[in-house]
Amino acid sequence: MSRSLSIKNELMRKSIHICNSLFAYSLFFFNQRDFAIAIGICTIGIILFEIARVKSRKVSTFFIKIFGPIIRDFEGGGRLTGATYVMVSSFFVLLFFDKYVCITSILIMSYSDTAAAIIGKMYGKTKIFKKTLEGSLAFFITSLIIILVMVPEVNFGLGLVAILAATIVESLPISIDDNLSVPLIIALILSI
Repeated sequence: MSRSLSIKNELMRKSIHICNSLFAYSLFFFNQRDFAIAIGICTIGIILFEIARVKSRKVSTFFIKIFGPIIRDFEGGGRLTGATYVMVSSFFVLLFFDKYVCITSILIMSYSDTAAAIIGKMYGKTKIFKKTLEGSLAFFITSLIIILVMVPEVNFGLGLVAILAATIVESLPISIDDNLSVPLIIALILSI
């Protein structure tokens, strides 16, 4: 049986997601192409560290010592961590999509995924696969606030379709990490 993270550890884990929102805000100050290259270089470094973590007991022990309380059970083995998927999806979104699409996708990944996890863990009663209805509603509402208030430049109709699709994908028990699928789905739909 997999262990469930405590609220404290879930909050620490999601602080990484919140920090990722800095990528979105950075687009107001830096050239998007140059920023994408910088994020790409960081992403390569993180992937190389992940490979070392899987291949080397010493690196794995170091990783567990530092991040043990906030990693999911499956991340301790040979799979990439959620943080790595966050970096990969951020890189692809920054590389291939328009500025406001990037900002929206990254903010939703940062804030809405965090809201879903925290609300789902604290108040979730109605199970939907391995997630909760309450967490999914938190994801949707937070995403709606983002497209209405934080990034009003995006088309509202497409934004609504994108966040509905992302909410559904985020709640499904699919093998693709939602840190990768959610921002890419949002970006693809907003780019129609």
